[in-house]
Amino acid sequence: MTNDRSVHHTEPSPLDVGPFPDQQTENVDGAAVDGNIHVGYWDNATDHRSLDQATDRLTDLVAERLAAAAGQRLLDVGCGTGRPALRIARATGACVSGISVSDQDIDLARIRADADALADRVDFRYADACALPFEAASFDGAWAIESMMHISDRTTALAEIARTLRPGSPLVITDVLVRSPVSGDDADLVRQTCRAFGSPALPEPAELRKALDHADLEVVEFKDIGEHVRRTYQAFADAFDDVVPSADDPHYEFFNSTRSLPRFGALPQIGYAFLVARRL
Repeated sequence: MTNDRSVHHTEPSPLDVGPFPDQQTENVDGAAVDGNIHVGYWDNATDHRSLDQATDRLTDLVAERLAAAAGQRLLDVGCGTGRPALRIARATGACVSGISVSDQDIDLARIRADADALADRVDFRYADACALPFEAASFDGAWAIESMMHISDRTTALAEIARTLRPGSPLVITDVLVRSPVSGDDADLVRQTCRAFGSPALPEPAELRKALDHADLEVVEFKDIGEHVRRTYQAFADAFDDVVPSADDPHYEFFNSTRSLPRFGALPQIGYAFLVARRL
């Protein structure tokens, strides 16, 4: 799952950089998660939060690490339809700029900002994470919820994000992660998932650490919280039970017929990164 439609691909995806085709975004946006198109976080097996509540819980964990204050400026790399940006802005009093490469998502995010009376503090615009339209050292913090998985050149993107951060500012990244090698039928399933998500390849821990180091971003916290988010995949598949895409949808089988999404989410090799870095 992902909240990201924010980055340029070397090879553009038919999904326009997101887990769902644009024509299906509104189905999910208005169904189980009300705008949070990313994983949920459950504390343990006895945590009975709904998917909607659990996705908000992940956003709140990101906000905690940002530790932003009123009047500060934050950057949302991969704003999706805007709910995390609006939630964090409301909770912290900060101003937020969200970027995306989906015009549809930007339109939905702006509608949300107007409805929440936050358009004066939260703005959304079309922009590429590898070429951000912001001056150096213009933000007090940034986050990227499931954006890295869509970026071909993560080193460039992270260096560009770091450029826009003031020294000492945090960057919080959460993303689907390949925690160990995948082979055979499982590797085929991962490749199928990448195609459906519009991802060139899922990030690996060593790759992320190397890219962060190159960008002069010091790792403060790096956890694999895969077991806390795993039930998301089945929950999102269930949310698609009543969605009937056109027969020529290239991802029809993945989302509606073969139930590939929960099978992918159950792979023990698939984790989920929760990391905090600091601009040096």
